[in-house]
Amino acid sequence: MRIFYALLPAAMLAGAPTAAQTFRPAVVTTNLSPLESLCHVRVALNVAALGCRDADETTTVAEYNALIRGQSAELAAANAAVDARYKAQYGAGWQDARERDMTRLYNFFAQPAAQAQFCATAKTELARIAAVDTRDLEQFAVAELPALEAPFWSDSGAQFAGDPSPTAVVAISAAVPVAPGMQH
Repeated sequence: MRIFYALLPAAMLAGAPTAAQTFRPAVVTTNLSPLESLCHVRVALNVAALGCRDADETTTVAEYNALIRGQSAELAAANAAVDARYKAQYGAGWQDARERDMTRLYNFFAQPAAQAQFCATAKTELARIAAVDTRDLEQFAVAELPALEAPFWSDSGAQFAGDPSPTAVVAISAAVPVAPGMQH
């Protein structure tokens, strides 16, 4: 597993927020297909499995690994959909663009300021997704991605809730699965 350490100034994610502007990194919620939403939910839940260290961490990791094993075909389709979009949009440079955006996405869900609320939400979503039929997984992702993002926004939704300082350092994993043998 590769670990990246990134300096995260707010401008790196999408520009500094202003009172009149909603700050949402484009990589998180802009124009996502249902399969791309599923990919983003999987990333959020992966961050939870890797980063939510508390009394429930064994359960969190086990539930994430069960998701990866139980929904491997649908998750592979989601990953392929994201790859296809990047190939179409960036051509030969698609892999670099995807890695850049996936790093931003992992960093978004790994922001320390919101981890307690994010981990609680992610644990709830992991428990709920276990009961979702494969046919309904995409719709679940579309409906639940906003809940996984919510801890990172102010109550008004008008600005970034975390520390946007240029010195915020976050460790993220570029390797998606906790379970061995899965690749993103």
